Amino acid sequence: MGGFEDAFSVSDLKEGDIDLIIDARRLFDGVSGMHVEPIVNKVLKAGDMLVALTQFDPKVLIHCLLGIDRTPFLAMVYVSKKYNMPYKEAYELVQKKNPYTVFHWDWVEMLGPREQAP
Repeated sequence: MGGFEDAFSVSDLKEGDIDLIIDARRLFDGVSGMHVEPIVNKVLKAGDMLVALTQFDPKVLIHCLLGIDRTPFLAMVYVSKKYNMPYKEAYELVQKKNPYTVFHWDWVEMLGPREQAP
């Protein structure tokens, strides 16, 4: 997870052996304005895509402008889908990796319920 600058630091990308960069800003409305909301179907599809990509074991950098809310939100969706866990648990896992995360429960509510499967 990172911000805009991380996506353009060629030396860091090479050092981290990054295979793919995903710009989480493209999954949200109002990127240039104050009001930002996830485009739910795109966020869920991106989460599914990330899960599918795991079979190739890529190193993926997810970024937005600052890497503090849209980026961890997409990471949370991925973790939730990959490990079949509720969004709250997935968020807590993502937040441990990035303690500066600003989380939006209203965004999670837009995704609909995601409870752990029996």
